[in-house]
Amino acid sequence: MRLTRIGFTGLLLLALTAGCSSLKTSTDYVPGTDFGGFKTFSFAEGAKPRNPVARRSIEYAVALALEGRGFKQMEKGGDLTVFGHFIADTRTQIDSYGYSMTGWYGWGWSAVAPADVRVIPVGTLLLDLVDAKSNKLVWRAMVQDDISTTIEPEEREKKAIRIAKELFAGFPPVPK
Repeated sequence: MRLTRIGFTGLLLLALTAGCSSLKTSTDYVPGTDFGGFKTFSFAEGAKPRNPVARRSIEYAVALALEGRGFKQMEKGGDLTVFGHFIADTRTQIDSYGYSMTGWYGWGWSAVAPADVRVIPVGTLLLDLVDAKSNKLVWRAMVQDDISTTIEPEEREKKAIRIAKELFAGFPPVPK
C-alpha cells in the first residue's frame, strides 16, 4: 500500500523531556480514500505497551481528539478501527565538553575531550486507522520521543491530549 506523507507536526505523545525535545511526529494517509463515509470509531488492541496505564491514557486522548473532529466512539463495530502499536527502544547520546591539555609534571602532554555517554529510553507509538469494512489501513500517525520516568501521571495525560489534538487537527484529510 502506498502512503503519502503529509507532514511533521513536532509533537510527542509518550514523554516529556527537560530542556530540548526529541519529539518527532508524522501522519500519512492513502490517497483516494473517501473519509466522508467514516462517522464512528472503535479501538482494537495492537502491540502492547510495557505500561498498561499508557494504553488507557492514549486511548482517552485519541478519543477526545476524534470526538472533537465530529466522530463518535463505539464500543465495537465503528467505521474505523484504531490500533495503537507501542515500541520501546533506546538511543545513545554523547555530550562532549571541548578539549583540554593534560600531562605529568610537564611531560607527556596530550589532548583529551571529556564526554558523558547516556543511554536514553525512546518510545514510538504508531496509530493506525483501519477501514473496518475492507480491513485496510487508511491513515497512520507516528509519534516518537524520549521516555521520561520523572513526569507526573497528570502531566503525561495532559501532554497526550495536547499531542493527539495536534495529530488529528488535519483529520480527516481533505482531497486536493
